[in-house]
Parts: sequence; structure tokens; C-alpha cells
Amino acid sequence: MTDPTRVQLPVTVDAGSGSSVRGITLTVDASEVRGKVRLDAKRICTEGEGYVFTCRLTSSSRRYRLYDLVVLGADKAADPGAHGTVRFSATGTDGQRAEAETVMTAGTPELWGKKIAIEGAPVGKPVELWSGVLNRGPVAASGFGVTLVASRMEIDRRYTNCRYAESGESRAYCYFDTQVEPGEAYAFDAPFVVEGAAELTKSSVSMRMFAPGQDAGPYFDEDEFTVPGTGRKLGLKPTEPKGFAQMSGHIPIDTNQRVDVSAVAGDLQGRPGDIVQMAVGLRNRGAGRVDARYLRYEVVPPRGVTLIPPEKPSPDPEADEAPYWICSPWEQGEERYTCGSKSLEPGASETQVLRFRIEERATGTGQVKVVLKGGYAQRDADKGNNVAKIAVRVAGADDGRGRSADRPSADRRSDGLSWGLAAGIGGVCALALAAAVFYGVRRSRRRD
Repeated sequence: MTDPTRVQLPVTVDAGSGSSVRGITLTVDASEVRGKVRLDAKRICTEGEGYVFTCRLTSSSRRYRLYDLVVLGADKAADPGAHGTVRFSATGTDGQRAEAETVMTAGTPELWGKKIAIEGAPVGKPVELWSGVLNRGPVAASGFGVTLVASRMEIDRRYTNCRYAESGESRAYCYFDTQVEPGEAYAFDAPFVVEGAAELTKSSVSMRMFAPGQDAGPYFDEDEFTVPGTGRKLGLKPTEPKGFAQMSGHIPIDTNQRVDVSAVAGDLQGRPGDIVQMAVGLRNRGAGRVDARYLRYEVVPPRGVTLIPPEKPSPDPEADEAPYWICSPWEQGEERYTCGSKSLEPGASETQVLRFRIEERATGTGQVKVVLKGGYAQRDADKGNNVAKIAVRVAGADDGRGRSADRPSADRRSDGLSWGLAAGIGGVCALALAAAVFYGVRRSRRRD
């Protein structure tokens, strides 16, 4: 391409079994592509004049992959399609020689795929992806490759001109030797087929197309596709250049599976000044999985109650990863906190124990609220449990029905000064003692 690409020229020297590449001299004659393709030689390949480079291999390994010849792109003065041959000659210390060559072309095919998005796919059923290829570039593709990577889905291994990865994410690599001229489009004569588990709600497939000589991506390694396909060969048929897009590699897949995310909260019981713990969070009661990036929840403390975040940890240079709080902001006394969550499988929950300080006798009601994005709110089977209330029962306060709220058990209260003790001391001493105990917990008191 004309723009800088910085693609390493794939040159490998193999000395054979029991031998070493140490001492081998590699001569690269790229004089035919000067003015057409820009090359950069560095480190062990810096000797030579013009576009003839000499590389001296010093490795003791049997096989050596050369990284010191870099393609910077097509020369801006070159016409698209201008090409030349680069010749490689390796000479060993014993006089043995090996030769190879490659053709370099100014300009490149630009391959577009079909723009595909799947919505409402029946859960647990195969999903068909009908795609194709369009060459929008100025240079013909002498063939092209297609790679597929499925997220949480399995690619059906049904085509003999495709190979599949044995481990890791489900991946496929298919190659077609059909020449695709500029402006030409072909459709696959059959679909790629993927299938997910019963709990799948959202997924995606990455489909990438590339012509010979193009960079197939930093994570592509043809040797990883070791499983041959079974069945017939996937073919091509000419089609109209419609429905293709440049950014077509990401194929989102949504199923019709339902979720049911409920909020988790409870009641706070204590006296003013008590610090009470309570678990808050989420629970997935539905049959579908919920992805973490689409899932949040909000915590709104009741009026008269302060949420106390955990203390920020001191930096630990020896720790692999510093602990963090999943909510923000990291300040106490805020009206609302937004918290993240992990992905929730059916029946799974995500909760955390938070500390709340009861400040006043008269309080309000808070809540924990589910926040769903990415279409999950529309597939939530029961929106009535998306909010869980946080009620406060203050010992000694009227509950609105003429009765006094019960005093909480000792294990749910802090060791701070109780109101009963303060009332029993009396006078100025009680005020002085209360001020000493609560200083640093709250700078200004809202009660007498």
C-alpha cells in the first residue's frame, strides 16, 4: 500500500537437520522494485548499495526467521500494479547455496466482506452467515484467504478447502484460488455455520479477508489450523457488488434467549453513629448469560445514611495487580454510586459487603438498581425485581406506626458510642465525650 505499513518481509533460512545457520551469508537483490516498493534494511542486513543487501546470520539455531528487512509500502511515484522480482541467495560456509524469489507489487487489493448482523437467532440452533468478497482496490487479487474467529460459539467444520484450529477459540481458515479483479464481487455458495450453547444471549464472529502477500494480522499463524474440514468444498459465484462494506469484519449475533437480573439489598438496623454492614449486588435468575460490559448496578444510600467505601490501598510494588473497588466515586457521603459486575451465568450472583453509617434518627429509603445495556433491558423477563429497597430501622425511633424500632443485635453494630451511654453521662461531659469519639468520622454533625 502507499501508506506506511512496516510489514516484515517473511524470509526464513533453514540449514537442515543437524546443521546451523551460523556463518551463512544472505544476499537480497531488490533492484527491480526500486522506485516501486520501499524497503528498509537494518541490523544484520545493512551492508550493500542501492537495493542490494547483504545479511550475515550469526545465530546458532537450525532455522532462522529474518526480521531485518521491512516493507514500508509502495513508492508514491509508482503506478498501481507495477511490480518486480526480489531474489534471495544464501551461501553457507561450505559453499552450499540456496535460492528463492518473491514478486512485489505496488498497490494492493482491498477486500470487503458482506455487512452482516444477526438478531433474534433461535437459542441453541445453528446460525448461518452468508457472506462474500468484493475487491475495491486497484490491483487484482490472485486469490484470497478468509479467517473466522467465533466468540463463545463453535464453527461447523464442514468444508474441505478450510482448516480448523484444534484448541482455543473456535477458528477457521479457508483459501480460494479464484482471481478477483478490481470491482468484481463473489458470494460464497453456502454459509459458514456457527452454534452456541443454550445460555448464549450475545456473541460475535470476526471474519477477515486478505490477499496473498498482505498482512493477515498479528495473531494469524497458518500452522495453527491443523484439523481438515469434512464434506464438500465451499465455492464462489459471481454477484452484484452490493451489500459489501469496508468495516465488515465484526459480525454481532444476538439470540432470543431471555435473562432475569434482580437487585440484591436488605435492611439496615442500628442506632445513630452505628456502622452496619450489608450485602448488595445482582443475581441472574434467568436462563441466559449476561455479559459484564453490559451490566452495572447503582447504589443509592437512604437519606440520613452514609456509605463508607473501603480505604484506598497503599501502592504495593511487588503486587501483580493492585486491589480496587468496583464502584465509583471513591468518596463517602455521595448520593449515588455506580458499580460494575462480572459476567453472570444463569443462577450466578455478584455481591459485595458494604459499610453504611447511620447518621440520624429520621431516615429515608435507599435502593439498589439494575442497569442493563446493549439490548439486555428488552430481554429481561421480570423488570419488577430490577430494584431492591434499602430500608432503615433506627432503634428508639418511631417507625411511623407509633412503635419503636427494635435494637439491632450486637454483631451488626460498631463499637462507637451509643446514644444510651451519651444520655447517661449528662451535661457538658456528654457533649465533650461525644465530640471526641465522633471526630474524624464526620466533620459536621447534623443532630444536637
